[in-house]
Amino acid sequence: MAWRPWTVRSRAIVAFLPGEHRAAERVSQRLFGRTLHPREYAGLAGAPDSAKVEVGASDGRLYIELGDPVAATYRGYYYVYGRKAAIVLLNDGFHIHLRDMRHQGVGLQMFYRQARNAAARGVDWIDALAGRRRDENGYYTWPRYGFDCPLPASIRRRLPAGLEHSRTLLDVMSCKKGRAWWQEHGTAVRVRFDLTPGNRSRRTLAEYIRTRALGACAIAERIVVTACN
Repeated sequence: MAWRPWTVRSRAIVAFLPGEHRAAERVSQRLFGRTLHPREYAGLAGAPDSAKVEVGASDGRLYIELGDPVAATYRGYYYVYGRKAAIVLLNDGFHIHLRDMRHQGVGLQMFYRQARNAAARGVDWIDALAGRRRDENGYYTWPRYGFDCPLPASIRRRLPAGLEHSRTLLDVMSCKKGRAWWQEHGTAVRVRFDLTPGNRSRRTLAEYIRTRALGACAIAERIVVTACN
């Protein structure tokens, strides 16, 4: 069966943090002009259907936390707030604790759901720290999904021949050579996914999902051929 993104709607369990229900709804009203339905909070976090989502308010920002209520295999933290005339969603941290779940497309599925819901709610962009530490691969994964940032001068000076004209992270990640170089030499950077329709972030995500789907089809076809032989 071909790899397909999850449906946009999340069926996760949603609850408000003790004493923060009214505060969270006030922030929601201020940001979106209305009180969000519980499933919309889950969607803003990209929550898997099996997740538990907790909602609150912190310093005038909407706070959303999600986790696996059974096995604690994943955990995510998110803030939604206004910046001048824009609405910003901050991915403040997401980690898959179970090694067997990594590289299975869970993070991509969650981000696809999050981006679709954020765009539908009128969020302008999603910010994240693309970190690089032990058991942390955001520096490479986030730009594969379409997150971008200007390249610091310290990185531009180190770019190899063929990449020397790159000015953004997606410039580097747009070719196989650049991805290989960044995987080895990349560092932690703050990145942004622009939710404006038709922009480079959204095109990159769509192309990456298409590539994953085609790859899954190819793997499935090889399995069928091997079984038949």
